[in-house]
Amino acid sequence: MKYRPLDRLKVKIETAKEESDLTYFFELLNYAEFLTKNIALFLVSAINDDAERTRYRYQYKLSRANAIGDFSKSIDEVVIGPAAQLLNSNIRDYELKELTQRCGSGEWQYDCQLLISQCLSDFNIEHNKLSNKSPLRNWFLLLTQLRNKTKGHGAPRLDSCNKACPKLDKSISLIIKKFSMFKRSWAFLHQNLSGRYRVSYLTENVDDPYADLKKENQFNFSNGIYVYLDEPKKVDLFYSNAELTDFWITNGNLKNERFETLSYISDERVYQSANNYLVPITQLPKSHTEGTNDLNVVGNCLSNLPTTPELYVKRKDLEDELRTTLLQEDRFPIITLLGKGGVGKTSLAINLIYSLTNEKRFDLIIWFSSRDIDLLMDGPKQVQTKVLNIRDMAKDYCSLLYPKAKNSEQEQLFANDLTKNSFGKTLFIFDNFETISNPIEVFEWINTYIRNPNKVLITSRISRSFKADYPIEVQGMTEEECLELIHQFAKDLNIEGLLNNSYIKDLIEESDGHPYIIKILLGEVARNKKTGKIKRIVAEQEKILDALFKRTFNTLSPAAKRVFLTLCSWNSMVPTIALEAVLWRPENEKMNVQSAIEELRQSSFIEIITKDDDEIINVPLAATIFGKGELEINPEKIKIMSDRELLMEFGTTTFSNLSSGLSLQIERKFKSISKRINSITEFENELPLLEYIASKYPKTYNYIIELFEEYNKYDRVKYYIREYIKSNIPSEQKAKLWNKLASVCRYSKDWDGESHALTELVQIAGVSLGEISEAANRINNHIYNSMAAKRDEYKAEMLKIIIDQFTHHIPEGDATDYSRLGWLLLNNNDPVNAKIIVEKGLVIDNDNRYCQKLLEKLK
Repeated sequence: MKYRPLDRLKVKIETAKEESDLTYFFELLNYAEFLTKNIALFLVSAINDDAERTRYRYQYKLSRANAIGDFSKSIDEVVIGPAAQLLNSNIRDYELKELTQRCGSGEWQYDCQLLISQCLSDFNIEHNKLSNKSPLRNWFLLLTQLRNKTKGHGAPRLDSCNKACPKLDKSISLIIKKFSMFKRSWAFLHQNLSGRYRVSYLTENVDDPYADLKKENQFNFSNGIYVYLDEPKKVDLFYSNAELTDFWITNGNLKNERFETLSYISDERVYQSANNYLVPITQLPKSHTEGTNDLNVVGNCLSNLPTTPELYVKRKDLEDELRTTLLQEDRFPIITLLGKGGVGKTSLAINLIYSLTNEKRFDLIIWFSSRDIDLLMDGPKQVQTKVLNIRDMAKDYCSLLYPKAKNSEQEQLFANDLTKNSFGKTLFIFDNFETISNPIEVFEWINTYIRNPNKVLITSRISRSFKADYPIEVQGMTEEECLELIHQFAKDLNIEGLLNNSYIKDLIEESDGHPYIIKILLGEVARNKKTGKIKRIVAEQEKILDALFKRTFNTLSPAAKRVFLTLCSWNSMVPTIALEAVLWRPENEKMNVQSAIEELRQSSFIEIITKDDDEIINVPLAATIFGKGELEINPEKIKIMSDRELLMEFGTTTFSNLSSGLSLQIERKFKSISKRINSITEFENELPLLEYIASKYPKTYNYIIELFEEYNKYDRVKYYIREYIKSNIPSEQKAKLWNKLASVCRYSKDWDGESHALTELVQIAGVSLGEISEAANRINNHIYNSMAAKRDEYKAEMLKIIIDQFTHHIPEGDATDYSRLGWLLLNNNDPVNAKIIVEKGLVIDNDNRYCQKLLEKLK
């Protein structure tokens, strides 16, 4: 089966083979390095979730890995260490067996090791003699030795390269041809606003395991590269885009909260955010709401309940509703407490359940904690998660009640006791259910076995994918409850004299009754010995806002995210009809706005206020500030700010002037068009109208371009990008469009279109040196790899434009930039100036291998 990243690298190797044995050898080492990294990341992606964060530990290390030996070591550790027990069952009889089984002569696993061992001998590198039987995992250790003793810390001889290259090439090819990982289905998944996925295949597939993702919208996979096992598994630290124009893989060098990724195809380096890999891998503290490790007598029950909070404000209505539901023995076996993070779900559950222990309703109360962040007065703190899946829950349960049970028996014992418990009527509490690895699967498992009079109580931020028998929504506190909370904490912090009625009123209103936000703001008063502007203080609490909203935000559908960010872009309540009218415009990709609004309501991101049969959407202050932060880094910010401008025409909070702010007739027309479109033919029928609107509102072209991309109509995509560029838009927007056009042309193998786009890009005012340098690199690579490009009669004119722009900016550049300008000059038949430029680059960095390679060619 073809695998696109390696196929692209193979083209480089074939070109290098024609140049010199040394170049051929170095490209083969790059080929093998990429192969090793790819296999390591594949194995890590196949590690199932566990409480010890095993998969994260490897991702943490590999995001910092600066040497190929780190990846070889990770492969070895994953397949023979404790992590092997956590590997997905789908790879146990294939990749795991192929890597660990000891094989002898005549078997491909052994033959590829023998070939690389011979390469080591060709370079006179001391190494352990290959035994009669050896596992494939040994190949990566041999590769590390070969790489480090030649490319890393040696000067390989040409005659040695000549002997070793065919063997190394054959050795790598054996693995690519035989290793099961490359026979699996790989794809880049990009979720459209419709909820369906654009699937870009890295492999050729007889069957299409991703077919449902292109048709249905109930899936929630983040954009990225996936391999299909029992389901799509995301391969983290490996990057591409929906057009598959290039592939970047982790290259370490993590600093300043970002790490480097390298394309072995284009030599381009791109920095990625390291925010997901900054939590230490040492064992974290336990949560203060984790259940005890022993059963204790509490009232009339046996229980492992955590201790109650020292300060707690009674929430009478919620407590009464929850108490009544739990006491019923014949109805509602599963109850959920739903609400945003920090709103008090866990505190409510603990305090109410402690009061129930004095009743005769339950004989046994078991608390399971999946909490990974404690919301403390000094901010959110990462903690150790105790249970992540059914296996963890069963193990935790049996440690309390069946300590002698075998591991193989634990899950069935737990299931049996959910149905009928010999210890008596039981209440099972699952706290922070949203952090479980697969909430839907776990919920369905619990729902299968639970029976009255036993009960299950779940606390969770989300419940969109499962439905309890009795959901209870936990919102902000009432004014009376807020006043009691403020009184208790002000007394505890000794700040009663600093608070006045005006500040307390603002505090309740701006916090929307959110207890954790109230506590944090009171803590700031205690710290500063004075009150401050609430909005400013909340805006400064970035970590707290992330702890409250980030996880839930990440689970939202693309449409819900888009709606939420649109609402947060403007400090006003928004009529639902206005939001729908704006977001249904053809400039925006088709989405179900009503479903997105309901999803946001269920996730506690928004409140819907009904007045005279009309609905107004309100986003609480803390959620608004969080949303503004997310908007700043969102790639669709330009579109969202355009929607914001139109939303503002509707006014702020009243309904009487809605019709005067926007021509509803036009917007209704756009909405009806969007509803009718189900195929490319129907869309093309609407193009005359959409093109006319685009002439008035150029951003409509985004809508047209994106839909043609979904249908892989790249000639039409290129046409409408060019039409968009012709419109009156800012230079920086034109630069992005020329860049996009170049990528699309490259993907569709249209060199004339790509070279024209790159030539226009570098001439835009304000274009950066980095963009010019990357354009030069693309052009150089194409000329290097294409005989037709070398003979192109318009090559000189194109190169002159690039050279002129590059020369103007080159004083700001590094040695690699100088090497790229040097190649441009050489490709333009100007070796004299090419040599002058490359020598200047070597003055900046004498060890720059690109400059050295060019200078060697010039000599």
